Amino acid sequence: MSGELELVFHDQDEEQMDNLFRMNQEIDREIVFHNTVPLPDEQLPQAREKAVKQKEIVLNFFKGHPNNNYTPYEVFDQISESMMLFTSVRRSISDLTKEGRLIKCMYSKSRKGAYGALNRTWEYNKNWMPRLNPQK
Repeated sequence: MSGELELVFHDQDEEQMDNLFRMNQEIDREIVFHNTVPLPDEQLPQAREKAVKQKEIVLNFFKGHPNNNYTPYEVFDQISESMMLFTSVRRSISDLTKEGRLIKCMYSKSRKGAYGALNRTWEYNKNWMPRLNPQK
């Protein structure tokens, strides 16, 4: 532990937790989009907005299937109408896992993917509670 104070909110209903999550996203917009291209500064706000929306699409998919676990490719396949790139699905899953919204499942829940290799799965964290500093 780095000695930083971490606040955890208890006794929140799902709607209140979602509102707190959105507030955290506002604070977090600078790190939601990973500028690896790199894009010119004038294009960054649009790219960040797109990344936030993509993350919401992936989160809503998992929230809609709270008792199941999925590989990134299965999520990609199920939300194909959103026109997201596979790499954007993986980034969203990684970011949501860091925030505690998704749980990376045990190896025993791995499944063969599109190319025959075992793939880890993720599931919705039904016990998620918003934290003031989600990156810690």
